[in-house]
Amino acid sequence: MRLGRRRRARARLAVAGGVFGTVTAAALGLTLLPGTGPGPAGPAAPRPPSLGVPHAGGGPADPGQTPPEKVSTAEGARRAQFQQQVSALLDELLPASVTDVRPVADVVSDYRITVGGRNFPVKLSVRPAEGEPLQECRNIPAKKTTCEKAGLGGGRTAQLYAMAVNRQDTLGSMVVTRYGRSSVLLSVSPSDTASAPVTPDQLLTVVRDARFTELLKYADAYPVQEKDATVRGG
Repeated sequence: MRLGRRRRARARLAVAGGVFGTVTAAALGLTLLPGTGPGPAGPAAPRPPSLGVPHAGGGPADPGQTPPEKVSTAEGARRAQFQQQVSALLDELLPASVTDVRPVADVVSDYRITVGGRNFPVKLSVRPAEGEPLQECRNIPAKKTTCEKAGLGGGRTAQLYAMAVNRQDTLGSMVVTRYGRSSVLLSVSPSDTASAPVTPDQLLTVVRDARFTELLKYADAYPVQEKDATVRGG
């Protein structure tokens, strides 16, 4: 059952002056532990920002398909909370046809959404990549790939892709951009036989939300992925 939109009227806390509402650990279903991000030893990384978005209510995380990265218990808890915040926001901002949003356990960039009884892979990668420019935005008809540019404000731009994935008749959607020192990718891939149920423009709505930007700000300052992590979307 989709809960995000029905919760808006009674539970959504507005963003005001850059200060977000508080979501308790109980609401997130997590035991909050301090963690340390990648890089030199230093103060413990703070927990991800509370966005005033209730838990998506999708149940436990789905098991990952790839071996999880080995991290400390505290770091694993920090990344799990980041995933829960992302899941809750996706639950609210994606189209109403999305009936479930779940993080993939121990793979911080991976999520799954359910539409019409089918599961579709979702990726949100916020990867340290200082000085790495966006690739050229171009259409490739032979690969059924289209690219459009969109402004995000503050001098930032995004690239919106629709492309054939796995086979010529199943399309995926992807938005790529940068935030600070990080490369950002948000994508929805097809299922085995059905194209992604979310369009690039609908992903752009997520990327333009102020609370999504707050999550990018956190992940840029306190990375949840390794610098050399390779993430492919679409």
